[in-house]
Amino acid sequence: MEMVSKELKDITGYLRISGILATLPERTSYARAKKLSHEEFLELVLSDEFERRQARALNTKINKAGVANLASYDWDTTTQYDRELVKKLFSLSFIEKKQSVLLFGPTGVGKTVLSRHLAFAALKAGHSVLFTRADKMFDKLKLSTIDGSHDRTLRYYLKYDLLVVDDFAIRQLTREEADDLYELIIERHEIKSSIFTSARAPEEWQKLFPDPILGNSALDRLAHSSYQILMDGPSIRKQNSPK
Repeated sequence: MEMVSKELKDITGYLRISGILATLPERTSYARAKKLSHEEFLELVLSDEFERRQARALNTKINKAGVANLASYDWDTTTQYDRELVKKLFSLSFIEKKQSVLLFGPTGVGKTVLSRHLAFAALKAGHSVLFTRADKMFDKLKLSTIDGSHDRTLRYYLKYDLLVVDDFAIRQLTREEADDLYELIIERHEIKSSIFTSARAPEEWQKLFPDPILGNSALDRLAHSSYQILMDGPSIRKQNSPK
């Protein structure tokens, strides 16, 4: 294997493309064997660097969004749901159309897993994504009222192309939580997409609002711009628990 000169190491380091050095000897041997032109060899080496930077950028986005780097989605489960509709969701056309998705059903059937895979697909497609649990989001908004950063925190949740709110509607909302949720839904309506997962059906959500008029106003907009998908069946988590 050919040695890389100190001068080349210094130059690539200065240009911040030193990642090419790891595969440069291999690429040089390949170029000679295939008799590549100088332009073809340069394109090959720079393409390697481009792919490395894309992968690094994706990993940064994944960490920031709170979504793990996932393998392919597993369609072979006992959970019953509209698979054709979900396959359509993976085309991400709902994000382009500023629509949302409501995933609901009993605990353990894979709602969170599906929402994470949709979020991951959106990230890979170049969309900005944030995955958060409902209680964590409400806690952060509540704390922001104390230090005067509430407007900035609210804008944080408004800015993403796709906002995933997991484990929503577990309990009655406080008046402050209801007001924040109202703002989020109204401000994102037909502008950004959201995914909500819940153990309760959407028609049960309104009774969780202290003010039914506020709840109806927010949820009516959300319901009429969303795909609603019931996921039903035995708990996958229980099936996969140690025996």
